[in-house]
Amino acid sequence: MPEAGEARADPGTPAAQDAQRADRRERMSLVRWCVYPLLGGLVLGTVWIAAAPGGLFYGAGTDYQTWDERDLLFSALGLAAALSITVALAASRRRPGLPNRGLSALAGSTLGTLAAWGTGVGLGHVLGARGVSPSVAESAFGLQALSALAVWPAVVALAVLAFTTLWWVPPRDGADSAAAQRPGRRR
Repeated sequence: MPEAGEARADPGTPAAQDAQRADRRERMSLVRWCVYPLLGGLVLGTVWIAAAPGGLFYGAGTDYQTWDERDLLFSALGLAAALSITVALAASRRRPGLPNRGLSALAGSTLGTLAAWGTGVGLGHVLGARGVSPSVAESAFGLQALSALAVWPAVVALAVLAFTTLWWVPPRDGADSAAAQRPGRRR
């Protein structure tokens, strides 16, 4: 509801339609910042089981000396994904909405790392990892150090914090009142 002294823009005016399109584009942008890391996580999970020792192609799951390498590979893939998201965030730094995009990227990174882990472990169960023995506990393909799941979201969180601290400029008061006058927006 508009406050005293503020008028609502007519939804049929070109300015109101442009504002609605801009809001829709921003919402879709936030969805993309969540969905693309999630899809990337599916790809990284497939790469992880294909390249890790005890995965699909080499090594044995019963060789406990390769378990650290498996976790390190997962962490390295997560770091590479986080750095690519960081570069994409840095490239879009001058557009408004950096904190929103950053938080969406952080949520997408969390979903992406869980998707990578689930994809790798799931493919290990479905396709069968090498050298899995029921007599050796923990020989099934997976992570021994679950802290490796935190690498991708942690790097993105640090990047979002740094970018927001360094580059974000809060909207002016005029921009806030203009946003409040847009139809369909509540304050």
